[in-house]
Amino acid sequence: GAPGIFYPEGKGNIRQLPFKALLIEAEFYIGQAFVTYRFQYKNTTKKNISAMFALPTEGSVAHFQAVFQDGRMVDTAIVANDDFESLKKSSKKGDESLGRLAEPIPDLFRAPIQNIKKGDTIDVTVQVLEELEFQPDLRYHLNLRTRFPPGIQDGAISIQFRIHTGIPRPITYFSNTHRIQPVQNVIQTAPPGQESSHFLSLTSLTVDPTNLDFSYAMPSENVQAAVLQQDGNPYSWDTRGSFMLFVTPPNISAPPFPRDVIFLVDRSGSMTGEPFQKAVDALATAFSTLHPQADNFSLVMYDHEFRTSMANGGQLVQASSQNIQNAIAYMRANQPRGGTDIESPLLWSLNLLRRASQERKDRVSIKAVVLITDGCVTDERLIAQKVEKMMQDPFSRYTRIHTIGLGPYCNHQFLKMLSLYGRGFNENIINMQTEGMVQKRTLRLMNKISNPVLSNITLGMSGLTSCELYPFPIPDLFKGAPLVIAGKYSGMFPTSLNLEGWYPNGQRFTQTIYTTKTNTIPVDKVFAKARIDDLTAKYWLTQDPNLKEQIVQTSVQQSIPSAYTTVVAYETTVKEHEEEKKKEEKEEKEKKKGKKPSVGKAAAIGALAVGGVVAIGAGVYLLGGSGAINATANGLSSAGQAVGGVFANVGESVFGAMGDCCGGSCGGLFQSTTTLCESMSPVCGSMGDICKCCDYTPCASCGEICTTMWSGCCEPLGAAVGPGLTTCFGSCCEQLGSVSECVNSLCQTCNIGSVADQCENLGGCQSASI
Repeated sequence: GAPGIFYPEGKGNIRQLPFKALLIEAEFYIGQAFVTYRFQYKNTTKKNISAMFALPTEGSVAHFQAVFQDGRMVDTAIVANDDFESLKKSSKKGDESLGRLAEPIPDLFRAPIQNIKKGDTIDVTVQVLEELEFQPDLRYHLNLRTRFPPGIQDGAISIQFRIHTGIPRPITYFSNTHRIQPVQNVIQTAPPGQESSHFLSLTSLTVDPTNLDFSYAMPSENVQAAVLQQDGNPYSWDTRGSFMLFVTPPNISAPPFPRDVIFLVDRSGSMTGEPFQKAVDALATAFSTLHPQADNFSLVMYDHEFRTSMANGGQLVQASSQNIQNAIAYMRANQPRGGTDIESPLLWSLNLLRRASQERKDRVSIKAVVLITDGCVTDERLIAQKVEKMMQDPFSRYTRIHTIGLGPYCNHQFLKMLSLYGRGFNENIINMQTEGMVQKRTLRLMNKISNPVLSNITLGMSGLTSCELYPFPIPDLFKGAPLVIAGKYSGMFPTSLNLEGWYPNGQRFTQTIYTTKTNTIPVDKVFAKARIDDLTAKYWLTQDPNLKEQIVQTSVQQSIPSAYTTVVAYETTVKEHEEEKKKEEKEEKEKKKGKKPSVGKAAAIGALAVGGVVAIGAGVYLLGGSGAINATANGLSSAGQAVGGVFANVGESVFGAMGDCCGGSCGGLFQSTTTLCESMSPVCGSMGDICKCCDYTPCASCGEICTTMWSGCCEPLGAAVGPGLTTCFGSCCEQLGSVSECVNSLCQTCNIGSVADQCENLGGCQSASI
């Protein structure tokens, strides 16, 4: 669907408010675009309405603002999580309906808009950071959902794009939905280091509303590279300068380069149901990209032990159609079961590829492990550290690790660190229910690694006293994936850098890249999300508080959501908002050196807010691309969607763990929500209405737990149910009160103590790898 304002009308009916005008502006920076939507609405109903603005997007919403005709406005800001908790306690009393939204939905941004008066106009502005998809034809691609339902578009749509490439070369652009007209085209061709910007206007090719499809390319027969640099602000909390290196592959056809790929597929109990079926879909898609004459592969499936589909002990075989059919049949015949030991098969696979490099020096090939999992394992940090050490072996220097995470409870930080150490790619598929999403994202990963251009890349820089690179180690350059490296530095940035790497045929590549000092491309903001993602994964691994501080400050300063910040919406007035803005500008002019962006942010919002403050962003990031921090801390897996859909849909943690990571070991005790209710009732007694907060009527006899959990969602279960859960999970479940002995015995039966490995008191639970 397309973005819009939605409001209730009558019993169970949802209507969409027509808009009078829409301006879409986009600033393109290499592989990213900051897209701004500017809507003008008018309440054409015969009454005042309270509504919700919704925007479907896989991007990161950086800012939302709604301005009313009477001078009121709704604004958003990003604050540290700790500051948000304080803000909730101290915020002014106002419209109580402006409370915390229901648990966020993946790929859907929502913001409340209260009390739109009859006949009033309202201007809505929302800015989104969109990652451009790099297609096999070497085009950067953007698709925007602008196919509005009939009767919703009541005015013109204007579209303006500005493409900043940083490379002094012409571009080609294409759209099969819109006519493109250059408004102003400024191209610098010399000397090296000058920037290139392109200004375009787009109009729809059809009368009826349609989605916007746009792509552009910078064709070249050679590897292209550019470095953009910005000086640091001496009065900022981080005084270091910033730079960004991007390298694009050549637009030439080449025969497929041989690949030796081991597919490592999780079939533990936590994969039961939909996750396993999606894993089969992902594997079939990956197999379809293999070249029979060039590629070899092997399939390894693991639970608490691992097995291969090949009769030769897991050795690589030719990617013939028969071998592929046999592998898929083997996977379908071996359904999920047991616990999870990812370490043994992963290290075994890396060793197998390392030996292949030693023993088959005559075969020059890409060697890769593709891991497909819901990520519900223990000892992830130790495994990541072992992989890092193994990848330093000289015979592993051409081996890569690529990871595919399935579902919202996957430990995406673990998978990201594996792919980071393995110089590979990581795909996180949060919303598996979207038709074709698993196949699409798997195909994207496999296309990325289909044709290598440069490997084992190094970057030579002189004159710096310190330098941080994101990501590091530097990944390879593939034809299906341009290389983008960003960094922070101290010292004098050099006028040129030296880029080195190796072609697939073993020849050495070297290129001198001249530095462009840019004022038009906001380098810090462009790579802020990539930096936050890398820092978040590294913080998960090291628990270094300095890394967390960098995440928070970068998130607040650049308005990019993170796992440790919260996007909040609050109501104020245009007058008060402008006064606060002038105050901030005055402080900036006074150059208060070293002030952290988060300092005073919550206090300013508290002073501005005339009503409540609503959190609208943290959950999306936690359960999305950032790595499902909350779910990871409890060791949850994506199987929660299959065995307790109602709990998974509202971000449930504890009950998801109980019904989830046990997998098949418990005889299907929690195979469905109804079974869960029925199985608990005889032991725990009638528990009332479990789902007042979840709006799930089949649970009507399962107990009243809806006040404290999920920030006020669930009431303690009550004294009538024994101390089992406290025994099992210790301090993690203090809010749940006591549960009957049946839960304690469940822990002992399923060995699920390790799902709460972040808890302080595991009590009588046995710890096991799950």
